[in-house]
Amino acid sequence: MQPIPGADLALIETWIAKGQFERARKPLESLALSDPTSARVWKNLGVVQQQLGKHEQAEKLLLHAIELDGGDVDAHCSLGGVYRSQGNLAQAAAQFEQGLALSDNQSTFALLNYLATCARAGTLDAALARYGDALDAGATRCVEEYDAGRNLPWACFDLAQCHFLRGDRAGCRDAVTEAVRLANAGWQLDSATASYRLMAESPVERTRADAVDVLALIDALKNEYFAEPNRKRCFVIMPFGTKLDAADEQVDFDEVYENFIKPTIESEGLECIRCDEVDEAGNIHKRMFQLIWRADVAIADVSLPNPNVFYELGIRHTLHRAVTIIIRNRNATLPFNIANLNAIEYDCSQGAIDPEARGRIRRAISAGLGEDASDSHVYETLGLRISDPPRVIGRCDVYGYPIRNSDRRLALITGDLRNVRGIEVWVNSENTNMQMARFFDFAISSMIRFEGARKSRTGHVAEDLIQNELAEIMCGERSVPEAAVIATGPGELQSKYGVQAIFHAASVRGTIGEGYEPVRDIHRCITNALALMDDPAANVAGRALSSILFPLLGIGFARGDFRPLLHRQIEAALEYLAGHPDSAIETIYFLAWSEQELALCQSVLRSFDVLGAPVRSRQPPAAHG
Repeated sequence: MQPIPGADLALIETWIAKGQFERARKPLESLALSDPTSARVWKNLGVVQQQLGKHEQAEKLLLHAIELDGGDVDAHCSLGGVYRSQGNLAQAAAQFEQGLALSDNQSTFALLNYLATCARAGTLDAALARYGDALDAGATRCVEEYDAGRNLPWACFDLAQCHFLRGDRAGCRDAVTEAVRLANAGWQLDSATASYRLMAESPVERTRADAVDVLALIDALKNEYFAEPNRKRCFVIMPFGTKLDAADEQVDFDEVYENFIKPTIESEGLECIRCDEVDEAGNIHKRMFQLIWRADVAIADVSLPNPNVFYELGIRHTLHRAVTIIIRNRNATLPFNIANLNAIEYDCSQGAIDPEARGRIRRAISAGLGEDASDSHVYETLGLRISDPPRVIGRCDVYGYPIRNSDRRLALITGDLRNVRGIEVWVNSENTNMQMARFFDFAISSMIRFEGARKSRTGHVAEDLIQNELAEIMCGERSVPEAAVIATGPGELQSKYGVQAIFHAASVRGTIGEGYEPVRDIHRCITNALALMDDPAANVAGRALSSILFPLLGIGFARGDFRPLLHRQIEAALEYLAGHPDSAIETIYFLAWSEQELALCQSVLRSFDVLGAPVRSRQPPAAHG
């Protein structure tokens, strides 16, 4: 193999951190040829092969790394992970304990893996008696690393496991949630589940049940924070195994699934999953309900009077108004309650694949995803509107994303806007008529208007400062161009929150009888607001400004997936900074009010290679005077 020009180990390790294992493999093999005595290269190559599922190769590579550097704690722990994946728990425990000894009990990674292995064996109490002090010291180090923004998200994942092993389930859940927020690759979540999967097989019932709960939490958070919007999913509801149909003919439903249903669904570009494919280490019933709810498409095979199938079909019709496709074996007779529903008949007798039925299913999927027609009598009759309730984030945390080769950053700030301090400009999402929301409306505009007003001694509005200034600027004009941005003073927000200016962005437009919708080029609001920051003559502050906070412009009015709109807004911010190297702007914040908004923002920010991994802090630094 020829050496790969420009192969740089530090760069390769960033690829590994992002889960780009196949990308890292060949350059590492090249480095191993050019520098065969580098234990670090061989260790990284072993880790990559382990993550690619090639455990035997990983074992050989890690053993060679240990031959070159027997004191490498991480190499011993990685080898322990390989043995654990192979089911050799005794050898795994020995490697983890060796790592502990080499680190003088200072390696939290080695300690937690060793204790998880003991929990699997049912000997956790004895292990804690030996290493309890080391566990407490490890938890303290995790907190210190977390507060300092180092070794993330692993410090949070490790802290979660420390809490778990000490029986603090609430602390474990909080730390897991924070770790997922700080993760920048889905593989990090998969890696973090390894210890819990092991402990989910513990002979101790409480340990087993609690580990299952943590796995369910990580799985739910992964679906939310690492959702793949372009990867749609189909959940299949059907009988399992071989059964007699209505004509007393044997039907192998597993064959029907593998040879007929699954290939048909996958040919439409959807991920296909059936209940028995749900990981048994988790709570299978809870996971099943989540899949029924979140799947873009559901296919229900009602060939038999199977109560589980009809129960799950009923749940799907309750939760989803559309894209539930019913199929049946050629001998099946539909019960009265669903006899009037369109059911696609298939014939897979003698192992045949029914091409006509495949075509009808594919057309039903395509039509269902492309149209807005309901196929649920429950929705048609009751008019249900079911959605995830917003999970409001109470704390004001900042997740900063450094821009590579720059001193600037983008950042997410969580929770209620009234908890934010020290950001110079707040952007108010406004309509093209520049009509601020009423005081008691549920909107950023109403909060800015009320908090910026001068109050009487009883707390009522005495002078509507920001609205009055905006009306004066409009001077009787009825509207502004789409994406226009107007600066006003902050009113009372300056003394309360340190705000220097309010930028009113025309991000939505109204239509008589139809309400509001985002303006066509909503990303221009970002560009125009940033340009206004750099214009002392127009931004009311009289100087260039360094920090600005945007709400998620248009999120309350967008139809369908909001990600493309947000992606374009983030892109506009990065383009402006790249095109204006002399700008005084240091940090561009986006407000994530709820857990769902934070997950959405982080999934979009991860797609930009120019942004580094998130670094957490509390309040933003004080604004420049």
